[in-house]
Amino acid sequence: SEMCIRDRIGVVLLAVSMMSCGCGKSAQNAGDVPELIEAVGVDMDTAVVTKMDLSGVTSFSAQIVPKIEKMAFLSSGSIDQMKVSIGDKVKKGQLLATLAGGSGKVKSLKEEIASLKETNEGTNQQSEYDIEMLEETLSDLKKQSKAVKNSKQKKILKSQIVEKEEEIKIAKVKLEQQKELQQLEIRQKEADIKEAQKSTKNSKLYSTIDGEVISTSGGSGYMVQGGSVAIQVANMDAPRLKTAYVSDSKLAKASSYVAIVDGKKYKVEVEEQEVSRQDIEMGNYPKNSWFDFVADHVDAKVGGSATIELYTDTVKDALVVPANAVYRSKEESYVYLVEGDAKTKTIVKTGTETDAYIQIESGVKEGDVVYVEG
Repeated sequence: SEMCIRDRIGVVLLAVSMMSCGCGKSAQNAGDVPELIEAVGVDMDTAVVTKMDLSGVTSFSAQIVPKIEKMAFLSSGSIDQMKVSIGDKVKKGQLLATLAGGSGKVKSLKEEIASLKETNEGTNQQSEYDIEMLEETLSDLKKQSKAVKNSKQKKILKSQIVEKEEEIKIAKVKLEQQKELQQLEIRQKEADIKEAQKSTKNSKLYSTIDGEVISTSGGSGYMVQGGSVAIQVANMDAPRLKTAYVSDSKLAKASSYVAIVDGKKYKVEVEEQEVSRQDIEMGNYPKNSWFDFVADHVDAKVGGSATIELYTDTVKDALVVPANAVYRSKEESYVYLVEGDAKTKTIVKTGTETDAYIQIESGVKEGDVVYVEG
């Protein structure tokens, strides 16, 4: 009848509409997950959870870049002279920059010491002359005591001799103390010079490598903190590799890392990066990962390209599903178990991964049917 025909046309249009909304997407993000319940009669792409021996190889494109040496002053202060500019070629040991005020203090202290020594010499000579005068007076008193016959006068002279001897003794002690204080002051100045020289040394920044300047903190008058990066120099003869960020989970699953450069394979090590849990939860990941060649000398030129491969050991009888059956959010991985026309979200723990398959360590069992994104 006409009514039956209209009903059948309506069902067909509804099925076509739902199929056009649910198929054709390849991105496995939480936002692209299909509805949990499909319309009755609509075909779904599925796969059976099975077992196989699985070896993982994950590849990443890499750039060959130079190692960067970050250089910092040991002391804080304002830059007196920035002796290099971005793009300059520098040699190891070359003076790159200086801080203000270092060498002037050393010069001033040396002048102070020279002046002190001159003053002290004059003061000590005067003290020694005064002692000589006292000793001459003592000698005269002794001569008078020998020559005088009057016992009363002899007694007076003897008393004067004792007083003069005591006076001379005190003068000599004072001179020794005076010299000790002078030496103490000079030694303090010399210690100040050593500190100033150390500060002067810390206020000079030398290149630790041959390379090319790629950044500077600023010019004359710019304030820098001791230990903070002031200049960066690229070592063009020491290549390393840069890729897009590779997650810690992928790195942890790999048993070895290899770089392929012009068909040659080299072992590499990954540079550890600290990513806080808060950053992970907010999705604030680093932009890049960095790998260093294990060998000292490799045939890799800065500016070229390479491939980083992460290898995982072979897992025997691994429980696997197709790679496009696994979905991921920031917190978890999951699949959709299919039972009839219904799909149930199921949390899983993943293991070894290849471009085609992902090992499932827990959450499903062999023979389960999972939804596969078309």
